[in-house]
Amino acid sequence: MSRQVLGVQEVDTAAEALRIAEFAKFKPAYYLDEINEIQINGSSWRMLASVEIENSEEEHFLAVMDKWTLSAETIIPPVERTVVDDLNKTQEPSHNGADLGLVNSHIRRTLIPKRKGKDCWLKEDVVVSKLDSSKYVQFIPRVTNPSDIPFYYPQVATYGFGYIRTGADCTACTLVILVRELTIGSAVATKKQRSVWQDLVKKLYKWTVTERFGYQKHSEHDVIIGYEQYTAKYHQLKAKYAQRWVEGWPEQTDPKKFVYEDIAIASWLVCLWEQDTVAQDNRQPTFVDLGCGNGFLVYLLTSEGYNGYGIDQCARKIWTQYDCHVDLRAQTLEPFNFVTNADWVIGNHADELAPWVPIVAANSTSPSTKFVVIPCCPHDLSGKKMPLKANAGQSKYHIYVKYICDLSEQCGFITEREYLRIPSTKNVAILGRARTHGNHRESIAKLCESGQSDFVARIPDSVKNKLSMEKAKQRGHKPALPAE
Repeated sequence: MSRQVLGVQEVDTAAEALRIAEFAKFKPAYYLDEINEIQINGSSWRMLASVEIENSEEEHFLAVMDKWTLSAETIIPPVERTVVDDLNKTQEPSHNGADLGLVNSHIRRTLIPKRKGKDCWLKEDVVVSKLDSSKYVQFIPRVTNPSDIPFYYPQVATYGFGYIRTGADCTACTLVILVRELTIGSAVATKKQRSVWQDLVKKLYKWTVTERFGYQKHSEHDVIIGYEQYTAKYHQLKAKYAQRWVEGWPEQTDPKKFVYEDIAIASWLVCLWEQDTVAQDNRQPTFVDLGCGNGFLVYLLTSEGYNGYGIDQCARKIWTQYDCHVDLRAQTLEPFNFVTNADWVIGNHADELAPWVPIVAANSTSPSTKFVVIPCCPHDLSGKKMPLKANAGQSKYHIYVKYICDLSEQCGFITEREYLRIPSTKNVAILGRARTHGNHRESIAKLCESGQSDFVARIPDSVKNKLSMEKAKQRGHKPALPAE
């Protein structure tokens, strides 16, 4: 049986093992608390970080610079896209970009931010130059006043990356980050600014190593939902819901993680369901969210006009703050006996219910029920955690993703994957929107039968807390406060 897998490439595990071994050699030097001023071609620069790199050539470094030049959003997250205004390989920039050697190329580009109504666009020069056996790439903001530099851009007059040949025979190589500050210390004035430079030198090293081994993209974003469609919906929902709930989050969990992550997932689902609505003669799809937790995703989808409900073992404090039309049900679910007629079955970090999501969808009373599951911690059909072992080029998480895809296939679904743009490393959405031909009732029944004989529902946190307090009381200890 063939599997349709979107957004995934097979991994060359041997090459991946070599690449990871090179990553382990990353030993940077940072100059954030001290001023390390160096002279290059008669001009002064402050070096913020450096790292030695083995066996990587000039073209590997320049390939990374090309990607960062054409797509600034890969290193400056608040930037939505990059527009190249002019490419001139002979004309030097008007404000002396040749001070790092002979200019090889000069590009003018515009950075377009995500928050178009709040943040300004920025025009910028990118200058590639050669000095002796070293290469430098400068990024120069084209502003008349330093105060015109937007918040998302480094607070510098210019910054750059260097590939410097060192040693008597120029065989050793060092990657560096250089800046010209607006004022002394302006580039490293905050903790966030410091972490940005630390992250950049790490990315520069890893990307250069990866170019040496031949870049192999493991995942592809925006396969099912286009980037512009998704980001437009995300910014719409973020403006609508984020501030209220981040400021008024009643749980002890981090609101920034849950609010923004669920807004991102809801945005993607709404875009997906807008396609689904067209396919269903303008009838909006219904849904059930298994293991809905704090219920925020159900709240968002309901608020956007979709009918559905969420199920979890126990109610959360936040449930009482949602509008009365948000349907959240506290009950212990036996997935092998659960039947729904919803159009979509959702499992968003649903723990022990995650592998059951495609089975529940396949057992639906409607032959057209679809599913989407975003797995997190690995559980099998018994509800127990799976002891997985990572391999080179294949993490435990991706082994678990494959396990759920295999279950989906056994249920007769054509399986799709999408790497979501959410603030989580567990960001794979597995979908079943179409089914293969043939009768899969027997394999579905066997999955339910094996699961039913072994499945043990998770003990609710409220029960765990009560048992813990009782045990502590028996021992004469002061019990800890119960978790939310």
